[in-house]
Amino acid sequence: MKKKLPAMLLCLFLLGAFYNLWTIRPVNILYVYSNEGITVTLVVDHMPWTDREKIDWYLARRDELKRKYPPYDNAWQYYYIIDISDGFTNNEKSPHEDLFCIPTIQNENNCVVKNYFLSVYENPYSNTRFYTDSNIEYQLTPDNKIERVFRPEYLNQ
Repeated sequence: MKKKLPAMLLCLFLLGAFYNLWTIRPVNILYVYSNEGITVTLVVDHMPWTDREKIDWYLARRDELKRKYPPYDNAWQYYYIIDISDGFTNNEKSPHEDLFCIPTIQNENNCVVKNYFLSVYENPYSNTRFYTDSNIEYQLTPDNKIERVFRPEYLNQ
């Protein structure tokens, strides 16, 4: 038991150090595409691990994104944050993947695999909704608190 304790402590320390390095590493936005202000797609290199950190990351950039990509006629707007994973690709290289292709990239590799980290639904007449890659829905309340939304169809699972 005495020999296992230092090894376990070392493993816990390394795990904590790795987690801290991952969380302080800045998220790089590699490409942004806006479909006339209705949808804004951000391609990023990684995201924080937890749903809360992903939502906080978006909220920290929310005003800047709305300024750069204003909603069309002050209507609803979707934000999709996609993982770059293996980089940009095309239909020939990835024929069996569900791809999001960006028409403004003038290159044969103008698609990314649809691996959504976070989807955000902004509506001026209701609460902002967040849909995470863990299939959990959250909303931003009028007093700026994030709360989980429990949908009736998922309560029996």
